[in-house]
Amino acid sequence: MGAKKKNTKPIVKATKASSPPSKTSASNGASSTSPPPLRTSVIPSVFMAVVAFMAGVVTPPSLHAVQDGANPSTSNSSLPDAPSSSFPLPAHVPCTPSNLENYLHATPVPGLHVVCVEPINESADGTVHAFPETDDISRKLSRSNSLRLTFYKDAHAAPLKRRVKVSGDTFGPGGVESIEWLHLKMQLIMELGLAPEGPTQQPWAAFTASGERIVGENDDVSKDGDGIGSNERTLRTIAASGMMVVVQGGNWVWPGVREGFRRTIELAFPPSSDESRNITIETLSLRPLVLSVEGFLTEDECDHIAEKAGPSMKYSSVSLKDADRGRAASDWRTSQSTFLLADNDRTLKNIERRTGSLTRVPRSHQEYVQVLRYGTGEKYDAHHDYFDPVSYKSDKGTLNLIQNGKKNRFATVFWYLTDVDEGGHTVFPRAGGLPPVRDHSDCSRGLRVQPQKGKVIIFYSLDASGALDPLSLHGACPVGEDNVKWAANKWIWNAPMGFVRD
Repeated sequence: MGAKKKNTKPIVKATKASSPPSKTSASNGASSTSPPPLRTSVIPSVFMAVVAFMAGVVTPPSLHAVQDGANPSTSNSSLPDAPSSSFPLPAHVPCTPSNLENYLHATPVPGLHVVCVEPINESADGTVHAFPETDDISRKLSRSNSLRLTFYKDAHAAPLKRRVKVSGDTFGPGGVESIEWLHLKMQLIMELGLAPEGPTQQPWAAFTASGERIVGENDDVSKDGDGIGSNERTLRTIAASGMMVVVQGGNWVWPGVREGFRRTIELAFPPSSDESRNITIETLSLRPLVLSVEGFLTEDECDHIAEKAGPSMKYSSVSLKDADRGRAASDWRTSQSTFLLADNDRTLKNIERRTGSLTRVPRSHQEYVQVLRYGTGEKYDAHHDYFDPVSYKSDKGTLNLIQNGKKNRFATVFWYLTDVDEGGHTVFPRAGGLPPVRDHSDCSRGLRVQPQKGKVIIFYSLDASGALDPLSLHGACPVGEDNVKWAANKWIWNAPMGFVRD
């Protein structure tokens, strides 16, 4: 064979791809609750957060993961191999119609993108050589020198989608690591219209189909070695994934797909052990994104939280907006609450880890758990969990906490610790895009979620692009006669905050 031909820049070819698989288918409310004071000013490093997160994430079994399949082009069973991977690869989730149905939406979801990734071997004349049918994904990666990418921008099942091919620096087999991350990164930016990190924008990130973080906008990807952060590991992980999810806001968001959609995932229980179980996430609303998980907590765990919190419960406070200065918290909120630290409490630590595994967001983004008690008639009028910097212009402490809007509460995981026979619903009065409300105590409109012991809901205060979602307005309806509602929640931020350490 002659010498391999060198390229001075990546070869990128763009084409229009075929259609995707068809689918059957006044005031912003009360003030937000203040976070507890930080226990320490030491914030875990991004590297440690990523490592801890990767360790807690497992692959959902509802996806059809396969290990091989030939390309419909020239067959060449004599392709030589580059060295195989010396590190574990993620489960390969190909972009089959059934797998895409778990991620694509009938309408665009700004900031949430699906990218199909296919490793290929291309000759200098443009011929694509098919892999032997016996090749598993590891051998395909070693025989590949290019990637074929198909883009579903905004996770939209649109009739037309973009397809490009990115080649490495050499023709012939050289392994996908012959492609530089910088070249692939530029294609993602151009094809998906990704915005760079800015004063109010977190850096974007790419994930496997199961929510494992692969790489982010500002990650320092080294050309040397095959360790974490190396070009070889990054490219092989991307190529092995089969399907990649890119999130503009930088944190994993479970694709809602449609109301009533159910997704089964494998959840570590607790993540620090080898024990795991399957749970099902159900989409209750797309706008705002509200998900439900039954049986997330055991009865014993629910009782333990309520019993531990009982002695320290006090009537709840709120973080007052500029327009609400001087008003009493009881104008909106009549519950009792307290914050619990998981230190020296194995049960709470396991739940914190499980919450990180459920959301695919590192524990370092969590606040302490807030425990709530609502007696008969007690409630919390509709409000947002995020802090809109426009509403806190005179509150320097809040503006510093949120870095003038770059940091914010991203999602809330709300735990129901008791059943409630009457009232006590969590209400989302703007679900489905309903207009702004006039009466924030009104529980008659929108989505209502009934408390059920052991169930949790996840709702996102920021959308996938990282923007504030005004539709995430929510409240706690008054509890009925002779009922008591115990609940708790974990606020999750879009960046490490230093409340909880990984």
